[in-house]
Amino acid sequence: MERWIRVAAAACDWRKVERFANLGAKLHAPGLGRVIMDLLEANHAGLNQEDLVDILGEVVATDAAGVIFRVVKRSLESDAPAYWLCQKAILALSELESDEANKYLAEMTTDSWPGPIRWHAAVALCIEDELGFDEDSMMA
Repeated sequence: MERWIRVAAAACDWRKVERFANLGAKLHAPGLGRVIMDLLEANHAGLNQEDLVDILGEVVATDAAGVIFRVVKRSLESDAPAYWLCQKAILALSELESDEANKYLAEMTTDSWPGPIRWHAAVALCIEDELGFDEDSMMA
């Protein structure tokens, strides 16, 4: 599966990459997390990063936390104002249930991040009430 994804990526056939990645997730294909992380790090134009980030959470690729966080950081401006990619990344990080992933989620609750991201990260950590976040003001 990994080889098929790499061949499709080399041909910039992003639809095929996505189909193979989705199939690989269902089959729990060995090496899937690594190939997806490599693709996300390369930041190919036309690549559906949302779905690939989602798959990393689905397959619980615990070593993907740093890659996911870097995707979030570089997509902030282009993902605004709805932050769909960021929301999927936050969900993926929460599915990893690792100290590293939780560290990134906690960082995203700080004042330097946009309100919607802060809110979703706090919800993922179950600390929105503790931090005094109000959903209506965070989503503005």
